[in-house]
Amino acid sequence: MTILDTEHGTQPPGSTCIGVDVGGTFTDAILSDGTTVWRAKAPSTPGDLGAGVLDACERVAERAGTTLDALLPSVARFGLGTTAVTNAIASRTGRRLGLVTTQGFEDLVPMARAMRTHVDGWLTTPDSLVDRERIRGVRERVDRTGTVLTALDPADVVAEVQWLVDHHQIEGLTVSFLWSCVNDAHESAAVAAVRERFPDLPLTSGAELLPVVKEFERTQFALLNAYTGGALDGVDTLAAELAARGLRVSPLLVHSGGGSISVAEGRNVPATMAESGPAAGVIAAQAICAATGVSNAVTGDVGGTSFDVSFISDGVASRRSTGELMGIWTALPMIDINSIGTGGGSIGWVDSLNILRVGPRSAGANPGPACYGRGGSEPTVTDALVVLGYIDPAQFLGGTMTLDSDAAMAACETLAGQLGMSAVEAAWGIWEVAKSSMTRALRARFAEQGVDQREFSLITMGGCGALSSAEIAHELGLRGVVVPELASVLSAFGAATSDVRRERSRAVSVLLPDGSDVLAQTAKELADEVRADLAADEVPDEDVTIGLIADVRFFRQHYELQIPWDGGLDEDGQAALVKRFTSEYVSRYGSGAVSTGAPVELVTLRAYGLGATVRASLAQYDDGPGGVPEPSGERLIHLTRGSEPTSVPTVVGDTLQPGHRLTGPAVIDAADTTIWIPETFTATVDSYRNLHLEAAK
Repeated sequence: MTILDTEHGTQPPGSTCIGVDVGGTFTDAILSDGTTVWRAKAPSTPGDLGAGVLDACERVAERAGTTLDALLPSVARFGLGTTAVTNAIASRTGRRLGLVTTQGFEDLVPMARAMRTHVDGWLTTPDSLVDRERIRGVRERVDRTGTVLTALDPADVVAEVQWLVDHHQIEGLTVSFLWSCVNDAHESAAVAAVRERFPDLPLTSGAELLPVVKEFERTQFALLNAYTGGALDGVDTLAAELAARGLRVSPLLVHSGGGSISVAEGRNVPATMAESGPAAGVIAAQAICAATGVSNAVTGDVGGTSFDVSFISDGVASRRSTGELMGIWTALPMIDINSIGTGGGSIGWVDSLNILRVGPRSAGANPGPACYGRGGSEPTVTDALVVLGYIDPAQFLGGTMTLDSDAAMAACETLAGQLGMSAVEAAWGIWEVAKSSMTRALRARFAEQGVDQREFSLITMGGCGALSSAEIAHELGLRGVVVPELASVLSAFGAATSDVRRERSRAVSVLLPDGSDVLAQTAKELADEVRADLAADEVPDEDVTIGLIADVRFFRQHYELQIPWDGGLDEDGQAALVKRFTSEYVSRYGSGAVSTGAPVELVTLRAYGLGATVRASLAQYDDGPGGVPEPSGERLIHLTRGSEPTSVPTVVGDTLQPGHRLTGPAVIDAADTTIWIPETFTATVDSYRNLHLEAAK
């Protein structure tokens, strides 16, 4: 067996990499020593992030035949994807904030662009990160060209902040003025005055953090950053514990952009960690695509609490700069991930219209699904799968955790009583609703992307993903399904493989073509800033790669498309950029949406820097005997609603070798997940021990 790194060569001999992903139910860990990849899961520990991480690391070290204390001194890379920031946002337990903004625009954030969210069938205004009474306006005004219309008196800002401190005991402050992305002189002066008067008050500046057009999104991002400022305290404690136990390198945190940053930088911009785990999974899926020759893929990550979807086109993950994040519309440079509240721990319930729903509320890690035997009593997707026979209670997590099938049945019986049906029918309903929700989410994303789904494969990940992926792919007409060998811990693998990534942005708002040197000069300045950021992260300059992204739109339209660009910004380069933008626009919205001769505007220019690091790699195995693997037994499974259970052959995942081929129906009991192969599907094992599922023609 060899270890193949699809981008940067083989893993250095003797190096050890650990990747960890903290999920809502389980904390996953992978360990690579350059020859073998081990994996393990441990229950997540809400409120004490480090305990679950250390438990998972100790388990994976034990599987490698050593101890964590003996292993840590040899670790060259420790990557961590964490839900700490996500949890602070989802539970709305961040800091009590104040906001100082331009007078007359105090209602900008509360109005929330007239956004509404669905709550039990009703449309409601989304929760705000800052209450209206804690928003204060000051006299100042800059126009869209950067011209000062009304000068700022910094003393006015200090007086307003003093009022917020005295009357509302704020724990953090955000300053964000109108058009500060074009001229930040007022905002910089306000920030300096506040920091001098209140040196211990955490302060975030919108223009300093993300100087992009759209004051609402810019302000929201600054608020989000201030709101989550204390969310990484547990990471600091964990880093100190790891160092005390022998870790010689600083942990790297995966951020929403799919790259890694230091813990110190994570403290500076905690909001960028909001989609840490899902982003790590997409980065790992890119490696799967490169290894298996899949160019176009959609990822479906089914964890304990959510189903996360992202696109990979021509081997590169789609990105966005604005979007919704747990009910908050904000500017956040990130991998384009869409999430719904459907996962293995999602709870089945009956709404006020007597309709069965699944999620978004989840049993989480504590108490977890009823079958975990930790006090949970409400039926979850996992409980339903136990009742239906898809999950073997005795083989859960490779037999290291035995599930309580009686508790799962009792939970489903409670729900069945509300619906007037049997427990098995209720379990079937939970599973069907969950699959339908995931299918609808994928169908909607394909429609938004404007791509032909027949050209895409589904890369499934997460502990519960491989039980539904084949049927979802068949419903949508996808090319097929790839179930990676590391599917259940793929986000942890991504945490051990992502390069250090830093990004800088600047609003330019110029019509193309532009004859000045503004774009070229801005690109150079941004690249220099990114190089300095990576140097501060101790990345050698020879390991740095710089790239550009242009946010482009037709003039006066509201939203932009992000266009990766490496073709230069001279006259010919700008013309080529316009051509690529138009082509992308047509592919998404159709040629009828393009007006001939419409001006094209480059709104924001972004520079990103990648710093190559030691990284774990995919394991490639020698060819196996081929043929059909020997079944390990049989399991009774309810394949259709209202029918008697059917006996289905089972296969132990560890026995699968490259070249093996299975025909459904069949169940594969892997060490940390269960894979369902429906009757019309065939599964083949490739040289990385990934499963490729295809429907019969």
